[in-house]
Amino acid sequence: MSSDLPATLQLTHPKDNFDAIRLIAALVVLYGHAFPLSGVPSPALFGNEVQTLAVKVFFSISGYLVMGSWMRDPSWGHYLWKRCLRIFPGLIVCILLSAFVLGPVVTRLPVSEYFRNPWFVRYLGNMALYPSYALPGVFEHIAYPNAVNGSLWSLPVEFAMYLIAPLVVLWGRGQKVRIVIGSFVLCVLGLYLVRFAPPQKPIVFYATSIVSALDAAPYFFLGAAWKIAAPKEAFDLQTALLAVLLLATIPQSSIAHEIALYIVLPYAILSFSLAKPAAFGWMGRLGDFSYGVYVYGFVVQQTISFVLQTQGKPFLNFGLALVPTLLLAAASWHLVEKRFLALKPLRRRPAVSRKV
Repeated sequence: MSSDLPATLQLTHPKDNFDAIRLIAALVVLYGHAFPLSGVPSPALFGNEVQTLAVKVFFSISGYLVMGSWMRDPSWGHYLWKRCLRIFPGLIVCILLSAFVLGPVVTRLPVSEYFRNPWFVRYLGNMALYPSYALPGVFEHIAYPNAVNGSLWSLPVEFAMYLIAPLVVLWGRGQKVRIVIGSFVLCVLGLYLVRFAPPQKPIVFYATSIVSALDAAPYFFLGAAWKIAAPKEAFDLQTALLAVLLLATIPQSSIAHEIALYIVLPYAILSFSLAKPAAFGWMGRLGDFSYGVYVYGFVVQQTISFVLQTQGKPFLNFGLALVPTLLLAAASWHLVEKRFLALKPLRRRPAVSRKV
């Protein structure tokens, strides 16, 4: 979900389709969530619920771009500051609006009791990427109850990848081998715990399901591996299209399909994102709304479900949520995210030797 430079600084001559893919993926998450939030099973694509597949697209792109950011400026201080500026300002505003504006309006509890309830304070923990989904007395009797913003589960996973991936490539030579080995290890763990032998009891760390984390995390590493180990010339849109067509021939319930998805999905998404000319580069001209769509969409959809009772009507829920979500995402970008991204440090320049 991250890029090294604000989209508005790259708009005169669009060089890639990354903004377009991220926005499309965020809208697919919005569409996919409309089904469980209406009490209806989600549609599936390539063996995944469509919203889960879209999150894997996000992670693939994020791994590629974030590793590129690290390679251009391998300063831990700069790197962490840039990652924090990308994740936290928009998130914090969303959490505060949900807790202090939406919650008091829709809760069944008296406002004074609402603010004293320990679940209120727990929800604020989302600002530190500690997932908590319920606000006291909010959304208790709808199709998907007691969840204000279920999208937040992926953010601590992504931030963990921000921290782990550079450590793998930090130490001198052998970066390509280490990032490939790291990707392989995560893929094996993901296959084992998600597909082959899911644990009977939930494994939770930092209020995050390890199984859910391992379903998405390998794609971050795979995106990073493509950045480090492959030149841009390796990405070809025709090859990617053929790979996607061949992927569709593998039984979707099989382990072989998931292994193939590890290979095909990052390659296909990155091939499209890097394709020349950038036919969809124009989609970022108004700003990078993908993060805002992702963090606000679930809240908007739950509010619509609460107010208009859209149970059993996922298409209505999605249609009604689309415009307000985009408006909130645009406001988040222009009023919050873009302003903080302008604080990113300049790339560290190599020292220039002097002749004595």
